[in-house]
Amino acid sequence: MVRTKIVSPFPKQFSDRQWARYVKQGRELVEEESSLQFRLGDLSLKMVEHSPRSVGRGVFLVLDRYADTIGINVHTLMNYRHVAHAWPPDKRVAGTSWSVHQALSALPDRFEVILNPPEGKDRWTEDAALSRAGRLPHRPLTKDEKLDRVKTLMREDESASEAVESLIQRPDVAHRVMSNPSNQRILYRAHHEQRQEAAAARFAAAHEPNLEDTEDGSGLAYEQSDEPTAQEQVRRREPAVDYQRASSEVLELIGSGTTFLVDLQRMIPGLHVSEFTEREVRAVLDNHRRIRAALDWCDSALSTGDKSMDDELARILSEGDDEP
Repeated sequence: MVRTKIVSPFPKQFSDRQWARYVKQGRELVEEESSLQFRLGDLSLKMVEHSPRSVGRGVFLVLDRYADTIGINVHTLMNYRHVAHAWPPDKRVAGTSWSVHQALSALPDRFEVILNPPEGKDRWTEDAALSRAGRLPHRPLTKDEKLDRVKTLMREDESASEAVESLIQRPDVAHRVMSNPSNQRILYRAHHEQRQEAAAARFAAAHEPNLEDTEDGSGLAYEQSDEPTAQEQVRRREPAVDYQRASSEVLELIGSGTTFLVDLQRMIPGLHVSEFTEREVRAVLDNHRRIRAALDWCDSALSTGDKSMDDELARILSEGDDEP
């Protein structure tokens, strides 16, 4: 290991000599603690030898009773046992804490790794060892480590949604998130799918049989008006669909179209057309031409089964028709 001179990071409070003395005393105490932890682990291995036959409930029962008797948590003792088994006495590195040994214990090449601290360091820290083992450090420093910590804390959807909701209320954060085109597509897709589901549900509700039009238990039909209701007109105009059995593709097509219709019915009466510039009107009309072309393509595919796209259609859908 590379030995470097200990320099006080707080020169106004501690001289280099004072800081070095405190560091020396602290390391000695940590080494004593590590020795005790290894000794307890070794003792548990002596009591119940580690072998395929000894692994299981029987070991836990023995060590659970033993841990209670000596006044230690059984899971702490089991952890000492695991680390002691992973690091035979002749492989343990003096001056390196038990916590570092624990962090590296799962690595197949741990005996070599522990002898080679990170570049520029004379010894391993626990966080450095955790990072080397592919685990989250207790004190994340790099951007990736911080993101990993956040992902771990927000594994539950409810917690994640509440955290995101809180964050996007910060204008600077919301602006940075929405400046990423990928994030824009993700949020638009999620919003669009919600609108499709809502529109499909409204469409299905409008096509459910009217219970008032059915016969009662006596076999007599309810009295009906000669004039068709708006719901009956919709039912006559649209083909019946079994929404319980229809495929997701059918529901998606119907939902997408219904969403478009519902949105237009909501928007058109409130349009301030007089405020539109000629360029804006041209852009909207151009977009509608592409929509009509896409609808014709869809109708053709549904009628003939041919889903191919000719060059002109591809040009219209990808680039748009810029002619006025």
